[in-house]
Amino acid sequence: MAVNKVSQREIVEVFYRTPEGEYKEHPALVLSNEHLLEKEDGMFYAVLISTKNYHPEYTIKIENDWLNRPMAKESYFVTHVVTFFKLSDVIQSRNTFVKSKYFDKVLAKIIDSIFDVQVFFDDDDE
Repeated sequence: MAVNKVSQREIVEVFYRTPEGEYKEHPALVLSNEHLLEKEDGMFYAVLISTKNYHPEYTIKIENDWLNRPMAKESYFVTHVVTFFKLSDVIQSRNTFVKSKYFDKVLAKIIDSIFDVQVFFDDDDE
């Protein structure tokens, strides 16, 4: 089944190249918006999902109420593994989406995991 489009907050199956150089099927959450997909000829960013919790400091457990349909197995967003994919890497759409308020939590954890940034705004800093 050819996938013509993915949407932000959608969980899709992709071919992911492991650090060992193998290509494996993996679920991933689409992070980027449709504008990037259109402008960059089918390119999008996604965070990997795993049933393994190897580095708990970089994962978020996926709760079933975060999704419009539950995952088959206990799974985690692996927030330090954000990768760019092309539509041709997508094996299938799961027709599963993360609800907006939980998607924002995932994005915040990704920023913290990758950049270790905490942003503070102080009116006195002008």
